[in-house]
Amino acid sequence: MPKFTYQVNNSSQVTKFDTHDLFDKDYVEPNSSAIDTFLEKTEGLRNLLNKNLIKENSGEPKIPKYFANLMILAYISAVESYFRKIIRKVILIDKVAQKASENQILTYGAAIIHSPDMLPEALLENCSFASKKNIIDAIRTFIGIKGNMPNDVNDILEHFSKVCQLRHCIVHRFGHLGSKNMIELGLSKHKDYLEKPLQLDFNKLNEIFLVCNSTVKVINNFLFQTIITRTVTERNINWCWNFDDDKEEFTKYYETFASKIEPPNNNATVKEAYDRFKEYFKT
Repeated sequence: MPKFTYQVNNSSQVTKFDTHDLFDKDYVEPNSSAIDTFLEKTEGLRNLLNKNLIKENSGEPKIPKYFANLMILAYISAVESYFRKIIRKVILIDKVAQKASENQILTYGAAIIHSPDMLPEALLENCSFASKKNIIDAIRTFIGIKGNMPNDVNDILEHFSKVCQLRHCIVHRFGHLGSKNMIELGLSKHKDYLEKPLQLDFNKLNEIFLVCNSTVKVINNFLFQTIITRTVTERNINWCWNFDDDKEEFTKYYETFASKIEPPNNNATVKEAYDRFKEYFKT
């Protein structure tokens, strides 16, 4: 019997597709802190959004159809990239994190290709940072932070998990609310929206951006405070309590977390941070 060949759409030529030349071979990972890398990326995304807004007579900018969905994907990707970079940088400088990570599985391919300063990121290849549980598990597994998370960390991760559910809708259902996402977000409040698409205005999109920004900032402060505290309480660094003697060691931790783009105040310095650190723990 001859093959049935009726076409229900126009034919399309299959072309050769290589991926090796799609990446920037000359790219060099910046030495900036993970939070500043995040802020640079998200500033670029905001600039892109602003250039594509549609101005209306009402004065409220309108987002092109589907563009908000793309912004959410990119913003969450920037958050995930922050987590990968901060965990990598902590492992490189912190003995407790190194001890916590030393029994984690690393692929042979990553081991023979990665440079030493990038190698810890290969540990995270199978990690997802798209939920509160995943993020806390990674912090415990690779950084070695135990116990309950503080309230502000728990609260912001709850909100970020909601944003990640929107991401799942966009990636897997072109923005439509699936039953699993509906249950995760709250059945009673979302049951009327099953299989309905996301509809985001400028203000709602900015709320999502704020959740992502707050997630990174809350986690960044929490990690610095917790990790620098345990260098004292667990005595894995022999602090001399003299800035000249402690400067090199303290600066490694401070510059891993400190933001130059959005410092806590205009005069923030490593010496000021060290003095506060010494004042608290030396007394």
